[in-house]
Amino acid sequence: MSKTTATTADDLLDLALRRGASDLHLEPTAAGLDVRLRVDGHLHRGVRTLTPGDARAATARLMSLAGLLSYHPHVPQEGRLDFKPAGAAGPIALRVSVMPTPHGPRVAVRLPARNGSDSPGGSDGAPALDALGLPPQTLAALRRWMAADSGMLLLIGPAGAGKTTTAHALLSALAAPALGLSVVSLEDPVERDLPGVTQIQIEPFGQLTYAVALRSLLRQDPQVLGIGEIRDAETAALAADAALAGHRLVTTLHAGNPARALVRLTEMGVEPYRVTSGVSAVVGQRLLRRSGGGRVPVAEAVEMTDTLRRGVIDGLDAAALDRLCPRDTLHDAAARLIADGVIDPAEAERVLGPPC
Repeated sequence: MSKTTATTADDLLDLALRRGASDLHLEPTAAGLDVRLRVDGHLHRGVRTLTPGDARAATARLMSLAGLLSYHPHVPQEGRLDFKPAGAAGPIALRVSVMPTPHGPRVAVRLPARNGSDSPGGSDGAPALDALGLPPQTLAALRRWMAADSGMLLLIGPAGAGKTTTAHALLSALAAPALGLSVVSLEDPVERDLPGVTQIQIEPFGQLTYAVALRSLLRQDPQVLGIGEIRDAETAALAADAALAGHRLVTTLHAGNPARALVRLTEMGVEPYRVTSGVSAVVGQRLLRRSGGGRVPVAEAVEMTDTLRRGVIDGLDAAALDRLCPRDTLHDAAARLIADGVIDPAEAERVLGPPC
């Protein structure tokens, strides 16, 4: 690989980090490559344009750094890239996803998440839980889950909402040497190194799936488990069983609100009684643009109550369950940020919709 090629690819990563981007997109076109950056949730197009030759070289280098097969550009691939920015003390972990298009591979790079503290995580570990900027009510619910002997914590929200950063902060806190806990996480891919946590990288297109790894892992005496995401019925059932068997387990799930998350588990085949007994809390999270730049989280935490348990057992739908969920809502959290001048009302409505 020539020095010019390396500089082109590395410069794009440096540029994305300097701009505080959460994602770098290399979008192939008939004319070359359109470099795009997502900053504070907004996608900026035309940040830079590469010729077809430079585009092929930059794409090949990024795939090579991520351990992907550049000679197989016609199949989807995912991997992790450890990149050392100019002047940094050590590398940071980046997620790389490649998808074939008629004009060549489309590359998407996920950069370290920035939460309320606006300090990225990276290979040096996760941010401290108190540094994430989460609402006090949510922090209190998270600490109650951490202090319990068992139970599943579901972190929900769309992609890019900071769920993984919150999960990593929790796992890192529980892996503190003074607590003496065995903490293991299954991730796809491993995004940042967490001292004290045994991290296992899943191979979604290989033999080491979430379900296979989790089934084996339960025989290795873990006390705290992290699962990157519940994607299928088998993983959902195993996660519920782990929580019922006395493990603390944190995982992510794509759902619009806590009630829908509970319903989704039952729709995936987890019996209602296992949902009500295994799930301790559901935390919904979003990231909003600050008035002064950067993003700040809003969150809502629903802990399982007797009333909510009865609703799940009775098979209530998401709308009816939502009315039984006692919580400080996302809109409540956003309203406090608006009152403090941190965000403006238009941003809250853009992300959360109008208040009910």
